[in-house]
Amino acid sequence: MVVFLRQMSAGAALVLALTFGGGGVRAETPDYLVDVGDRLTISVYGKPEMSGTFQVRADGNVALHLLGPVSVAGLTMRQIEERIESDARERFSSHESVVVDMLQYRDVFVLGAVDNPGAYQYRPGMTVMKAVAMAGGFERVQEEMGSDRDIENARNTLADARSRLTFAQSERDALARELARLDGVAPEAESADADLDLQQEQLVGLRRSLMEDLISGATLRSSLADEEAGMLDQRRSLVNERLDATQEQLDGMMELEARGLARKEQTLGLKIDLSEYNADLLEIAAFISRAKQTRANAESDMQEAQTEYRLNLLRDKLEADQRVAQEQTDLEMALDFLRRASPAAAADLGTAVETIYEVYRNGSDTAERVPPTALLGPEDVLQVSFEAVMQ
Repeated sequence: MVVFLRQMSAGAALVLALTFGGGGVRAETPDYLVDVGDRLTISVYGKPEMSGTFQVRADGNVALHLLGPVSVAGLTMRQIEERIESDARERFSSHESVVVDMLQYRDVFVLGAVDNPGAYQYRPGMTVMKAVAMAGGFERVQEEMGSDRDIENARNTLADARSRLTFAQSERDALARELARLDGVAPEAESADADLDLQQEQLVGLRRSLMEDLISGATLRSSLADEEAGMLDQRRSLVNERLDATQEQLDGMMELEARGLARKEQTLGLKIDLSEYNADLLEIAAFISRAKQTRANAESDMQEAQTEYRLNLLRDKLEADQRVAQEQTDLEMALDFLRRASPAAAADLGTAVETIYEVYRNGSDTAERVPPTALLGPEDVLQVSFEAVMQ
């Protein structure tokens, strides 16, 4: 329900409070399950000593005179009557007539933007709005909050926070879309502010271009290193061929020298050639190793550029999330002030207020958003708040 601040009248609250007034009531829902904290009236026909008012204790029992503890938690009224009758037959061998009524349910709790938050006695049929009425209605305007200067300051704060929030949301969404693109996931739809989204996309595009330039440079270095290693490998093959041929010549020359058919100078020259070829092979191996290292470094640079790009996106996305949360808080605080001090001022800024009703049921830590006509149950916790709705 979208409203510009409506204050519930004290008269309406009083009428509802009187509606809930009075003593014990019979449970209107036959399937209601009794639990710890409920107060019951138990009447055993002809046995006043076993009748009376009993509260369900922490162990889920009620203690009846003569009969002792009876477990009632989690049972309906009818099931409790049947259990007491059954226990009485076992204990006294007699058929008793038992009537169980609900005297007082467990409390409901109303928190948040109400005039008197706290615990209130539950009655069957209690709705969210009835609980708000019992809590005095929505928060009242405080007289000292209504100065024109304070209202104007809140208006300016609200307008600035809304502008910063829109920018932070656009930045966050652009970063989220880029991260989704990197993960191969379809990005979410863009926001309504197409111009601002375009600017953010351009900024992200520039960052992506820088990263792609780094990767292109590293890719080129890797390719050149591969080419160099390939040429060196070819050179090594040629040197190995010459080395083999020279070794063959040397073997033949040494055989001739042993037979006195060749001079030592010829053998020595071939040995020198072999040494030079081996030196060439060592140098080529060093050059190939360097080329491989250059290629490995280039691949590392590519991986580092991609990783750093993603990490920067994640870091900036987290910072944008924090700014969105902060601006949302500032906006809601300014809006809450205007809602209570000058609803018309909030309306002038194109801001409406939605009343949010959230209920925590049965001890759950998860809130359920409900309409004002929703029914409550014992021990339900109703949280009332207001949320800005941009028009």
